[in-house]
Amino acid sequence: MNLPNFAESKVLILPVPYEHTTTYKKGTINGPNAIIKASNELELYDYELKSEPYKVGIVTLKPIIDLKKLELIKTNKFLIALGGEHTITLPLLKRFDQQDLSVLHLDAHADLKDSFEGKKLSHACVMRRISDFNDSITQVGIRSLDKEELTFIKRNKINTFFVDDFDIKKIVKTLKKNVYITIDLDVFDPSVLPDVGTPEPNGLQFKQVTDLLKEVFEKRNVVGCDVVELCPSSQIVSSYTAAKLVYKLIGLYSKSLD
Repeated sequence: MNLPNFAESKVLILPVPYEHTTTYKKGTINGPNAIIKASNELELYDYELKSEPYKVGIVTLKPIIDLKKLELIKTNKFLIALGGEHTITLPLLKRFDQQDLSVLHLDAHADLKDSFEGKKLSHACVMRRISDFNDSITQVGIRSLDKEELTFIKRNKINTFFVDDFDIKKIVKTLKKNVYITIDLDVFDPSVLPDVGTPEPNGLQFKQVTDLLKEVFEKRNVVGCDVVELCPSSQIVSSYTAAKLVYKLIGLYSKSLD
């Protein structure tokens, strides 16, 4: 198997083992390495996409934990960041021109608190901080929030698809031409992916999420992604499922180049 070198590769995997504000289960600092390790067990052929996504060229970068350095990253390659806690999305998103950019936020939680445990920058506040400079936010899979967050959603007309309102075509219609995707792994039902920092019952199934991603990549220009909040345990199912999701993202990006 001939692997492309850096110049030929189109996809960059960036581990971001940043963990400073997690409040329930700790361990997101170990998430990136667990996903990368599990990826070694994946089959290279994706039968659904009828392709071998790795052929697009994948390079794994050295980990970065300084949020300021994330904001300064410049590349013309497709970057998928592996968290770490959800806070990492803020500097990653700031790298892009916000004018024609939507943020697709897959999560069990709204993450729209103005502050949490005395912190303005927290995994529970990340979408609130993003809303300060980008008002084109579409949230999917939400099923846990407080009353203040619900008021904020209504007042600011944030596109929020609660878990029982999952409708792929309606979701995609809310998105602008360019889309940044952030996936908190607790968007999945705990029966699918239990090892997250703040698990929440009644979540989405794997196929629901990948079907949505497929439609977004087909209908919009996806500029980057992050996958966050894995708290790996001795059980390998969550790490493997997360790795499978990341490989699906690479495959969908590869297909969008055809």
